[in-house]
Amino acid sequence: MPDHPIGIHHVEIGVGDLDRSLDFYQGLLGLQRAEVPEPPGVRWLSAGSALLKLVETVSGDLGGWINDDLQRGIRHVGFTVGDVDLQADRIRDAGIPFTLPPLDAVGGVRLAFFQDPDGTHLEIIDKHLQYHKVSSPELADRERAAAEARPRTAGPSFGHVAVTVDDLDATLAFYRDTLGYQVIGQISQNQDPRGFLLTYLQAGESVLEVFTFTAPTTPSPWAPEANRHGFRHIAIAVDDVDKARARLVAAGARETVDGLLVDADGIPLRPVDGR
Repeated sequence: MPDHPIGIHHVEIGVGDLDRSLDFYQGLLGLQRAEVPEPPGVRWLSAGSALLKLVETVSGDLGGWINDDLQRGIRHVGFTVGDVDLQADRIRDAGIPFTLPPLDAVGGVRLAFFQDPDGTHLEIIDKHLQYHKVSSPELADRERAAAEARPRTAGPSFGHVAVTVDDLDATLAFYRDTLGYQVIGQISQNQDPRGFLLTYLQAGESVLEVFTFTAPTTPSPWAPEANRHGFRHIAIAVDDVDKARARLVAAGARETVDGLLVDADGIPLRPVDGR
C-alpha cells in the first residue's frame, strides 16, 4: 500500500470532434482549460479535484458500452453542483436530453443524468449523501461540510467515477487494500429489484462509486482500441508508477497496450506520477 493514497488524476474520454466537445464541457458545463501541454488532438480540462482528458478519435464509437448499469466497467462521471435544477435548466435550454431528469434520490441527494455529444454518461448531483452504513464518520462529515459551504450557483466540479463490479469483496481488496482507498459508507437501494448496493471509497480528493447487484451482471466490453469514444480509462495518481503497477498486477490487474492495466471487471486504469 502507498504511504498515502493520492487518488484519481484524470479520466480520459474519446470524442469525435474536439471543438464540439469543448463547446459542451467548457462552454456549457463551465469547466476550464488546464495548463497542461496538449499534443494535437488532445485537450485537458480542469474539473476541480481531477482533470478530464479529451482525445479526438474521429471515426470511433462507444465500443459496446450501453446505458445499463448491469454492464460491468465504467458507468459514469459525477459532478457536484450547487443546485441540480439550476444547472439542469441550462442543460435543457441547450437542447441536451436527460437520460434521467432531475429527481430526489435515495440518500438525500438530488441528481440528473445526461450524455455528452458522443454518448459519455454524466451525472450532476447536489447536497451530500446520508449513508445507510457509515464506515468513516470523518469522511462523511467532510462531505457534509463541503456541501453546506457550496454556493447554490456553483457549477460542475468533479465528484466521482462510478463503476459496476461483480464481486464487492474482490473490489475492496483491489482498491482499498492495494491502493489505500478508504471506504466512506454505503447506500442500499432497497426499492430496486436488482439488489442494488452502492459503496463509496475516498480516492484522494475524489470518490470511487462502486455498484454491485444481486442480479447477474454482464461483462465489460472495453478493449484497448485507439478509436474508442466515451470512457477510455481512469488515471490514478500514485507515488511510484513502477511499484504501483507491480502491486496492481500482483492484485489481479492484467497489462494491456500502451501501459494500461485492466482490473477483473474490465475497468481500464493508468497509474501516473502524482508526486
